[in-house]
Amino acid sequence: MVSTNRPTVAFSAIAALVVVLAGCTGGEDPASSLPSEPASASASPTASPTPADPLVAAQQERIDDALRRYEEYLEIDEKHQKAGTNGYEELALYLGHPDILNNEYMKWEFLAEQGYKMVGHRKPIVDVLDTRYEGDPLAATISGHRVYLDLCVDGSGTEIVDSDGKPLPIADPYPDRFVKKIEMQGQPSEKWTIVENNSKKTAC
Repeated sequence: MVSTNRPTVAFSAIAALVVVLAGCTGGEDPASSLPSEPASASASPTASPTPADPLVAAQQERIDDALRRYEEYLEIDEKHQKAGTNGYEELALYLGHPDILNNEYMKWEFLAEQGYKMVGHRKPIVDVLDTRYEGDPLAATISGHRVYLDLCVDGSGTEIVDSDGKPLPIADPYPDRFVKKIEMQGQPSEKWTIVENNSKKTAC
């Protein structure tokens, strides 16, 4: 049986559940884990392992940027939910699809109307399960490019409480650790925005 700490909020009869995800920190930087030869007294300052393929390195850098952008979104979301303030205007800058914008607007209107708040602390990402890049990572711009992230997140660190501080019942529980599928799109502003944000009832 899953923990009642998973932060899910029922919107209304016409709205689905709002899944408040565990917050995340950056994944490992592959460039930081490249193998290296032991240092020697005679080694020149330029001696190093063969550099990674430029295409692969550029692709990973942009994937990492997209993940950091998603992390910023989660941090702002958590800040407003804990404070009970409406985060829509600030978070809209991180959203790149009309459906996501509409869902986010409804979410914040509902939370404000009900007086709901988040308590606890979001946990880091358990794992980055898979990534995919769509576009030419060596192009001068990210506009129109896509990054796909499959994340394993832990939703047990926070919960949503009502205006009296009572935890909300879980209507449709997820596993404590579950898969989150994120799609990010590059904009002409050279910022990544979220165009898909789906939780899966798949334990990880």
